Parts: sequence; C-alpha cells; structure tokens
Amino acid sequence: MIKIGKEQRVGLDIGTHSIKVVVLEKTGSNYRLVNSAILPIYSPGEIFDPDGPKKPVVVPRLINAFAQLNLSPRRVKHIASCIGGQAVAAKEIKSIQMTDEEMDSSLLLEARKHLPLDGSETIVDYQVLGDDPNESDKIRVLLVAATRKHFQTHLEMMRDIELKPGIVDIDQLAMLNAYTAYNDLPDEGLLLFLNLGCKKTSLSVLARKSLFFTRDIPIAGFAFTQDIMKRYGLSWDEAEKVKATQGLTPDLPIISTGEEIGGLALADKSVMERLGDEINRSLRYYVKETGQSYFNGILMTGGSAFLPGLNKYLEKKFNLPVTLFNPFAALETGGKEIAEGAQLAVAVGLAIRAE
Repeated sequence: MIKIGKEQRVGLDIGTHSIKVVVLEKTGSNYRLVNSAILPIYSPGEIFDPDGPKKPVVVPRLINAFAQLNLSPRRVKHIASCIGGQAVAAKEIKSIQMTDEEMDSSLLLEARKHLPLDGSETIVDYQVLGDDPNESDKIRVLLVAATRKHFQTHLEMMRDIELKPGIVDIDQLAMLNAYTAYNDLPDEGLLLFLNLGCKKTSLSVLARKSLFFTRDIPIAGFAFTQDIMKRYGLSWDEAEKVKATQGLTPDLPIISTGEEIGGLALADKSVMERLGDEINRSLRYYVKETGQSYFNGILMTGGSAFLPGLNKYLEKKFNLPVTLFNPFAALETGGKEIAEGAQLAVAVGLAIRAE
C-alpha cells in the first residue's frame, strides 16, 4: 500500500456511471498529481440504472477503485467527496448582515423558499460571497441544501469501506473550485460552465460581479445513448461504443420506426437540440434576472463533454468559443498528459478542498 503522506489529499467523485478518484500532494503553493483513476460502475452487459446506482452496487466498485490506486481507505486522512442530483440544490440570495447564529437560524426557512426539494428533511449550508455591489446594506450568500436521506446514504457508502468522511461538497461547486483555484475570473462578462455527466448536465454561470447561477438539465450521456439505441437498433454496449467514437451522427443505417420524417437530419435534432434549447432557456432566464448578457465563453467538463461534435454544435448555436477544461494543466504532473482531465475536474476540485 502507498503510504499516505500528511500533505496528500483525496478527491472522490461518485457519479451515476463511474467513480473518479484523484490523489494530490501539496507542494508549496501548488499541488502534484500522485495518482488518479476512473472506474465504471457497471460492467459490460449490466443494465444502467437511470435512477442512480444503489449502495450494494457502488460499495464493491469503491473498494476496487481504492485497490487499483493502492490506497488503504482507513489510512486516508484528508478526503473530500460530493453529492448531486435532484436531492441537492444551490442558489445565491441576498441577505442583510447577520451574526453567524442569526444566519444559521434564518437560512433553513430561506432554503425552503428558494431551493425546493422533495419535501424530505433538509440540511442546509451557506457561504457568504461578499457585499452586494448594488445594495450597500445587503450581502451575497450562496445557499446549498440537500435531503438528509441522500446525504446519509452517501456517508454510509464511505463508511462501509472504512473511509472516514471529510468535507462533503456538491458536484457543481467542486468543479468550479478546480477552475477558480488557478484561474482568475474576467473583470467583465460571464463564464458558462457545462458539466456533462451521464444522467444530467450541470449548467453554472460564474462571474466576478454578477449573480452565481446553477441549474441541472436532465439531458446528458444517458439520453445520448438512448437516442442512438432507438434510432439504430443497437444494444446499450453497442450504442456506447458508437457514441464515443462517432458521436450522435454515426455512419450507420437508421432503423425505421415509421416516425422519422426526413431521415437522419430530423432525427439528429432530437436530443442535441433539446439540450441546446434547455441551455438557451436557462441563459434567457439569467439575462432577465440580472441584466447581464455578455458571455466570454463556454467551458465543458464531465465524461460526456468528449462527445464528438458537441463542441462544434455549441459554438455554432451560441456563437461562443467552447473549450474542454483540463484542471491538470495548472498542476504538477511530472510531464504526464491526462487525457481524461475534463472528466476528473470534479475530483480535482474536491482534492484541492480536502484539507
């Protein structure tokens, strides 16, 4: 087993499709990559669960992930992990200045007003972002809420493999932390982040002077694969391979269902255009709420960000530069190029936070 040094930090991202782990070591003012791994949760031939993998499925995969990295879970001292999905929500609000005690007591009510979940028992946390530039007596507060059931299930999975839970973040903020740790926000304008996973696309708007905004769009890798399965009559495993190599417009004969009109061109619009329309709807809402409409560019992360043709589609639709964000570009990697950097962005952001 690798000896876990006191300066090493582990970031653990348990997704709906794969488990991502990043181990970093603090080296002065920077971090050095010690190791990383991406392990699929489902083996070839296993049926993907669109409701998310259950604990009996995830726990053995977690054990395998740490074994592959030669890490003993019980020896890990600094770890951060994340939760996400419909049971988690985040929103920036304005608040008057309060003491910590007053803030704690008032935010649960605020969270219920601003962050509708499913009516379950809710846990709430917050971060003061600073003074409101438009109202001198107000401050900007980022509210984060999650259902207690979802939070406790996450902790139980970690304890089942003898990991002592540390910081628990939400996936959107962990991904943004990987960016802001090494990159300054532009003085003017907005950045749009798209974290494209398997079940959802997390959209976040980040700016130096404007409102933070995040929203989950239930269209991502799973929907892409389903679309290919339906149109080309492929199995899940076959569709996954086609998606990874050819994107959503593969050179394959379409299986006629009697519903397509105009062939491939019309069929191609279905899932990709739905995603584009949902992104556009979110941005229109943001512009209406804030009056800010100058976007500097789009940064993509997540496993589905590698979909062939996606960046070109987004560039054309929004007339913005689109880039894959690789958090390892700023880290010490010993000259090693991490091709899966965009998929590991959340885990990197978590490892940086794992004090």
